Amino acid sequence: MTGHKFALMGGSVWGNRGAEAMLMTVIAKIREVDPEAVFNVYTIYPQKDKLLIQDPKIRFLSGEPLSVALVHFPFALLAAPFRLLKIKIPLPKPVKILRDSDYLLDLGGITFSDGRVMQLFYNVFTIWPAMLLGVPVIKLSQAMGPFNTTLNRKLATHFLPKCHKIFTRGSMTDSYTNQLMGTNNTEQAADIAFLYEPEYSLSQENEGQIEELKSKIKAWKQAGEKVISVVPSSLVLKRSVKQGGDYPGKLLNLFLSTKDESVRYVFLPNGTREGSDKLMNNDIIAINVIQEKFKQELDQDSFEKIEWVNYDINTRGVRQIIGLTDGLVASRFHAMVAGLSLCVPTMVIGWSHKYRETLADFGMQSYAIDFKNTDLKILATYRKFLYNLSEIKSQLDNNILRVKASSNRQFENLRQIIGG
Repeated sequence: MTGHKFALMGGSVWGNRGAEAMLMTVIAKIREVDPEAVFNVYTIYPQKDKLLIQDPKIRFLSGEPLSVALVHFPFALLAAPFRLLKIKIPLPKPVKILRDSDYLLDLGGITFSDGRVMQLFYNVFTIWPAMLLGVPVIKLSQAMGPFNTTLNRKLATHFLPKCHKIFTRGSMTDSYTNQLMGTNNTEQAADIAFLYEPEYSLSQENEGQIEELKSKIKAWKQAGEKVISVVPSSLVLKRSVKQGGDYPGKLLNLFLSTKDESVRYVFLPNGTREGSDKLMNNDIIAINVIQEKFKQELDQDSFEKIEWVNYDINTRGVRQIIGLTDGLVASRFHAMVAGLSLCVPTMVIGWSHKYRETLADFGMQSYAIDFKNTDLKILATYRKFLYNLSEIKSQLDNNILRVKASSNRQFENLRQIIGG
């Protein structure tokens, strides 16, 4: 059977490029078994995504928080009792399209996690309307838990067992969900983006600038220089400022530790909203803040050893650049996944268990360090990382096929579910 209609929540093209990597991979993998499939993508950037991708079988609708809370949910709630009587009442277009979908695929990177109250309500409203409308919800590989806070535990206990299927992204998430609800509808699978391929990207964004940067990196390497890519995070910057920390200063220390060595740096974003002053999903702002810090602290010669990507770049472009470098320091989850996928030695300065459980699949959890750690501890990890680049690369090479096979299990399972 072909021509299924899929509603997708949690994915977008613009903004969070991890969400783009997941979205593009899901569409491509489903098209392998169902070429006529239609994708109704509920994105937080509907207007921008429509401009970036014109595909008759991919429709972009609003998945913005106010839309899901004030349109999707109340009308789904209204329609629910009529559904039990097999009566289809008139609904607003986005809700009708959701009702007519065969499945809702939830691509949320991290959901139902303690300490994220506002995101927690969004996690609920992105799946509850589908449940009210009788549309099976499948949570593709994502981090969840822990479930220690009362609110999160109650909501997770109520909604997660109602999902048709849940794919847990790592051993820690799997343990959290198993303790909460057992194993009836859960299965562990590595992140979707481990299966991403360059041809999956459907947008064209600043291709000329990316090609120019790639040429520079190749020239540096031909001259015998080592190149390290750095993907900072606007979220980590925000958290650091709130806690009185100096995230740009921590990154500056990494640069200073190799100041007298033949090492170049490329700072690039994995969340881009060029032209926007909003911090959410926009690492360009973090890069600009870091660039200003470096400019103030470094001499001109040192500063010129760094390239700064402060424009829109899609997943394909991000991976092309990371793939040319000798090592990656990432504060974005899916930048980390990009590095691991390409077997580029990867170190993380981040937060949450979601980094550690993925790095653990490669035996590399010791290279995940919380941004709140002291400058000296972060620096020590970085020096160890640089010293062991060859060993780390071998470790990635030895594990990547197994991790990709784990990720592919969710699509094998999905094929069985949809009868493809």
